[in-house]
Amino acid sequence: MVRVLYLQFSALVAVTLLCALVSGASGAWSAAAGGLSYFVPSLVTVLFLNIFRNMPQYAGYAFLVGEGLRIVLALLLMLAVFAFFHRSLKFLPFLFGLLAVSQVIFFVFWKAKYYGKRK
Repeated sequence: MVRVLYLQFSALVAVTLLCALVSGASGAWSAAAGGLSYFVPSLVTVLFLNIFRNMPQYAGYAFLVGEGLRIVLALLLMLAVFAFFHRSLKFLPFLFGLLAVSQVIFFVFWKAKYYGKRK
């Protein structure tokens, strides 16, 4: 799980730098805000799951609560960013940052699917 956080952070940095080159400082800020609004809940979820690592009888419940917590926190952070910074926020860089961080997990699963198989 921690490896996914490293990949999410790397994707966030890459998209932020790309948006900074294309859109300037406001694009970089918007991409960082979008990515952080998903990265921070992911970090909280991983910490929550690590608390229940040594209690396998609660692993299923911890996963469901952790995922629910991630969704609610992500929505709250996105709403907070839009509520407080809507005048300076650029929507497309915000969306690119959010999508880059949230979709990293699919690359991990795709790699696991083809691991060790020859084409």
